Amino acid sequence: GYGAEEIGIQPGDVIKKLGKKKIHLYKEISFYSMTHEGEETPVVYERDGKTYKGVLVPKRNEETGRYLFGLQGSGESKKGNVLEILRYSAYEVKYCISTTVDSLKMMFQGKLSKDDVSGPIGMAVFIGDVYEASSVSGWQVVAMNMLSLTILISANLGVMNLLPLPALDGGRLVFLIIELFRGKKIDPEKEGIVHFIGLVLLMMLMVFIMYNDIQKFFL
Repeated sequence: GYGAEEIGIQPGDVIKKLGKKKIHLYKEISFYSMTHEGEETPVVYERDGKTYKGVLVPKRNEETGRYLFGLQGSGESKKGNVLEILRYSAYEVKYCISTTVDSLKMMFQGKLSKDDVSGPIGMAVFIGDVYEASSVSGWQVVAMNMLSLTILISANLGVMNLLPLPALDGGRLVFLIIELFRGKKIDPEKEGIVHFIGLVLLMMLMVFIMYNDIQKFFL
């Protein structure tokens, strides 16, 4: 009785677009559903080479409390040639970067609570959970999921490091841009003080996140 069934989406159909977002991976559907919860969404899908359109109306799942479209992945693995593997690897990297950026936007917009944010402890717990869930399906699934997590963590670190905050590379870039427009260098001592203050604030944030992880997972 979910939206996908109501508009006639059948097993084997391929989702090509949700709203304005092109879909290449099933996990993109899950993330879109989470970030557009409760919203009616135009969908484009394919069946036997033909393209169909419709509007998905999400329905609330009483058990989880979330609004769902009723879309599920097939769970099938398909072999591809070298070009297809490279293409989907690029899609995976793009997904990891875009989800990191979108998550930051949601955090600054107040759409995420402190319980939605995790640090090294939370990540270790999550990796353990993924390993246990994947191990029943064989080492290939474990290897693929661990690789996906590695890409996600790398994307997270890369995006976070480019934020325009003191003590990060993004903060240093801000100073370089200011120097470019001013036509002269900023006093290194003053810049150092700014970076030091930024580092202290980042360390305080890290301690808070670790404390929150301990409360969330162990207390």
